[in-house]
Amino acid sequence: MTDKRKKDHPNRIRSWVITLGVFLIVQLIFIAVDGTSLEPNINDSRNIAGRLLQSELFTEWITPYSFPFFNLCTVICVIAILAKAVTDIFSSIFSRE
Repeated sequence: MTDKRKKDHPNRIRSWVITLGVFLIVQLIFIAVDGTSLEPNINDSRNIAGRLLQSELFTEWITPYSFPFFNLCTVICVIAILAKAVTDIFSSIFSRE
């Protein structure tokens, strides 16, 4: 009976492996596509995303890739992973009590 997973406690390790696996696959795709003609042609000159992508933050400060859209996606994914980590830490702390 102890090897059955309880519905109240999700398997956090499996969730983290999936999350980090998807993140690494996306990063490998970005590395493969960056600097080639396969980059998406995004016409975002009039919306807020265009102004955000043309900002100094994604063109000079955070530049793992030459294409600013990939830099923005990477930052959003890292923020989402950090938020997931914080919620998992707090949920594990409060579930023990």
